[in-house]
Amino acid sequence: MTVLLIVVLVFLISALPLHFAVKILGGKTSFFKTAFVTLLTGVIAGAVKQVFRFWGWLLAFIIIIWIYHEAFRLKWFKAFLAWLMQFIFLGIFYFLAIILGITLIVASFI
Repeated sequence: MTVLLIVVLVFLISALPLHFAVKILGGKTSFFKTAFVTLLTGVIAGAVKQVFRFWGWLLAFIIIIWIYHEAFRLKWFKAFLAWLMQFIFLGIFYFLAIILGITLIVASFI
């Protein structure tokens, strides 16, 4: 039960960067809708890359942008920007998590 709770929590946290990106770009979404779209795009992209091995990454990318376009009511360019911004926010999140981790480690020795 604890493992399931941790998996759900990590999954919901992983949807935050996309949610922030869509909100900044003016898309229509709620947090749970963003989490569902994150799950959906992950499953579909994985399946497409498995079936179409050589060109699967390109087809998966196009499908992800199309899903963002439809689900969040974004223009095509804004859907691409949301895809790009989610990785920027993810990088910022990881950077802040590393800084917090280092701070906690240093504080434990003081």
